[in-house]
Amino acid sequence: MLSNFLRRWFGASGDPPPRADKQERPRDAAAATTELATPAIITARFYDSLMPAAPAGHAVSGAAQRPALDTVRQSLSQPQALARVAPHLPAVIPRLLRSLRDSGASARDYVAIIHEDPALSAAVLRLANSAHFNPLEKPVDNTATAVVKLGTSGLRTVLSAAVMQPIIQRRCRYFSQFGEKLWRHSLACALACQLIAPRHQVEPFIAYLTGLLHDVGKITVFSELCKEYALIDDAEALGRDAFVPLMQDISAQLSYQIARAWEMPESICSALREQIDVQSPQRLSACGLILYQANLVTEVFAATELHPPASLENLCRAWGLPPGLVDALGRVSTDI
Repeated sequence: MLSNFLRRWFGASGDPPPRADKQERPRDAAAATTELATPAIITARFYDSLMPAAPAGHAVSGAAQRPALDTVRQSLSQPQALARVAPHLPAVIPRLLRSLRDSGASARDYVAIIHEDPALSAAVLRLANSAHFNPLEKPVDNTATAVVKLGTSGLRTVLSAAVMQPIIQRRCRYFSQFGEKLWRHSLACALACQLIAPRHQVEPFIAYLTGLLHDVGKITVFSELCKEYALIDDAEALGRDAFVPLMQDISAQLSYQIARAWEMPESICSALREQIDVQSPQRLSACGLILYQANLVTEVFAATELHPPASLENLCRAWGLPPGLVDALGRVSTDI
């Protein structure tokens, strides 16, 4: 079953996670964010960067929006409906995961499987040539070279991104750049999780995948609302108020439920569940804290122009995050 392959690939390899060097304990999350802005303000500014407000005097009335909001809220609360609208993983993934866990598998095996899905093959090449995965900028012009160059570890991250990109980067007549912006944020969050992970003795790939998955609930809410709003005659004038409140209410819960449906490792599911209502960051699991920090940092990064100068650097410094994180986020944003 696909779920078994997912567990085998994404589960712990059996090797102990890398040990973090002994460091001074970073200041707590609450203290760090209050100097910059509260988490709620950071997230509000992030949504402002994703979706502009409707022009003054042109917004669709709340009464017109309400039926669509109620329909989507009710629909996504039903397991049967969620199973129908939740994203599905490509059919090629089971064979690919089996090969990645097979020590005897060769680069030729990987190439043959990837070539069965033209979209996946193109995505692997595109990502393998990006500044994030190819910082030396040596051109990768075929899948075989990409597989050899990336190695198993790099291939896992590239393939995860290649699988998730079309799921998150969906297009809609409303806020046409929303899917693109959300995808960039998801990939930036995944990278931040990966870089922060060793400091908490968490497997970097597990942290990376957690960051990659954390916004799948947002795009699910967005897509379903787009379908409902298509029935409203004057919906071209929709502003962010037609989307954001419901996303804030239920998207974290949906991300957790979808990860459960995909039978992701327990550490990933738990980290996603913990984001539903963070009361005290200090009580989060290691993976949950990594995601919490990475998400807020990359939300600031996505809305830099809405924050005071040096806010991002100050937040990273207050939390004791890895040097070079801000530069890494800049590279991943340039060509993904």
